[in-house]
Formats: sequence, C-alpha cells, structure tokens
Amino acid sequence: MSFDRLVTAPYRGRSAVELAAAPPDALMGVSAADADRLDQSFGIRTVGELARLDAFGAARAIESAASAPAFDPGPPATWAQRFAEAPLDAYLVRPDLFRVDFGPVYYRGRLDGTARLLVVGQDPSVNEILAQRTFVGQSGQRLQGLLAKLGVTRSYLMLNTFLYSIFGQFGGDNAALSRQDPILGYRNALFDLAADHNPLEAVITVGAGARDAVDRWPGADGYRRVHILHPAFPDTERLLADWNVALTALAETVGPDDGAEPGSPYGDDIAPDEVLPIPPADLPFGLPPWHGTGDHGKRSGPTIIEWHSQEV
Repeated sequence: MSFDRLVTAPYRGRSAVELAAAPPDALMGVSAADADRLDQSFGIRTVGELARLDAFGAARAIESAASAPAFDPGPPATWAQRFAEAPLDAYLVRPDLFRVDFGPVYYRGRLDGTARLLVVGQDPSVNEILAQRTFVGQSGQRLQGLLAKLGVTRSYLMLNTFLYSIFGQFGGDNAALSRQDPILGYRNALFDLAADHNPLEAVITVGAGARDAVDRWPGADGYRRVHILHPAFPDTERLLADWNVALTALAETVGPDDGAEPGSPYGDDIAPDEVLPIPPADLPFGLPPWHGTGDHGKRSGPTIIEWHSQEV
C-alpha cells in the first residue's frame, strides 16, 4: 500500500519498512526543527520510534474515546454523494432475485478516513435493514467478537456485495449480475473510495459472494486479503478453526487500535463473551439500546418485517 499522502516528497514511493526507519520530519507537518526537539526531549530519531512512544499511544487512546460520538452521524459529503449514485434500478427490476421492498443498506463503521480494515460481506438481512447498517444481527455480533480478538474495536469499514438482500444463496443469476455493470462497477468504486481515503491494512471477505466480489476488484492486489467462513456457518468446529487461521494471518498486518489489546484464539465453541454487541457509534441516532444485541427482527412475509423488543 502507498503512504505517499502522509509523507513529504523525498520519501514518497518508499515501503513501510523504509518509512519506519526514516526521520520524523519525513511525515507531512513535521519540520526538521520538530524532529530535533523530539530527539532532544524523547530520544526519538525515527518514525517507528515516534509511533511506539507510550505517551503518544496513550494520548491517541484518550482522544479517540473522548471524541467518538455516541452514534453514527451518517456519511460525510463524499460518501453521501457516492451512495446517492448507487444503481438501484439494477436491483429494482429484478424483484425475483432481490428483496427490494425495504430499501438498500450501504455500510457500517468508519467513513471518517480512519478505517484500517475493510470487511466485505454479501447482503443485508432483517436486523441490518431495520438499523440501516450492515452486519448488525447475530452474525455481525460474532464478527464483532472476531475483530476484537485482533484488537480492532473501531477502525473498520464494512461494505456488502449487494445493497439489497437476496433470495437464497450466491450463485446463478444473482452472481451473474454481481459480475457485470452497473453493480460491479459501482461496487468497485466504493472499494476504491475506501482505499483512497483510508489507511487500509487488510481486507476480510465473509462468505463466497464477498470473495467473488473482491476477486473482481482491481484495487485488491495491494492488500493482505483474508477470506473467512460466514459467521452463520453451521459447523462450529470448522468455523472456529477457519477463524483462528484468519486471526493469525491478519495479525501479521493489522495491529490493535489505540488502547485495545488483542484477544486469545477461539476454543472449541464460541463463548458468550466472544459475541459482542454492535457499538452504539456504529448505529444511527435514536435506535433502542437493545438493537445490535441478540436477534430482534424476523420476516413474517414477503413484505413484512417484525421488530421485537425481546429476542425472537
């Protein structure tokens, strides 16, 4: 991946290893005088030493906690414009393939330029439609636990292969539509926007549809890609073995968020504390506090969704 937007001209085009060994004034906004003061005050002579400064990490953790809103404020202008360009007609003309009655679901997570991990799923289900955010139901809560084991508690962005829920599994006609414009081109444009505006370190694909989608994204070649079985995969033993392999692979590239610590691998089963509520900062203002915990929505007909305050 490129760090050219973060460094001064003499250091552009260099690898992360080279930049970590560069002096602090290689960073945009840090002068040679600033670098001298860092050396005199803290003994810091490289970008890597600056990143590892305990006081710096503590300050970032405090600032992050203090500034994080208690809800998702919604997409900023650049993302809102891109979402508004979605080719919804390509879905609406195929009600035989897509559940179009309740509208599209676009994302969950960071649109503020801080995402280090891009997570790609397949399509939204009932709890996602109700919250208008993806990966909110029980599968999303399992996925939240997986991210926590990496120490990634905030700096992620989740997008889907399809904006609408599909009938059945990925394959056949819906797969054909996924592999052609306008759905293909639009989805790749979303991935490009995520890559251009975030310091992404890796991409996780969840399920077959997501892997196929990222396989068809030209920009994917620059990132560590890790495919995982869907959280709803019925064989728990296979699921957790697969996820433990993924955790090992991701840990080579993705470090923990400021103030967070990586967790231990999964055991023989998913423990209750490994299924985490969806953070309120990922959800729109005004949702009841129980949404994003357990399972509160279900379909009771082609055009009916039930929303229960108790788990269903």
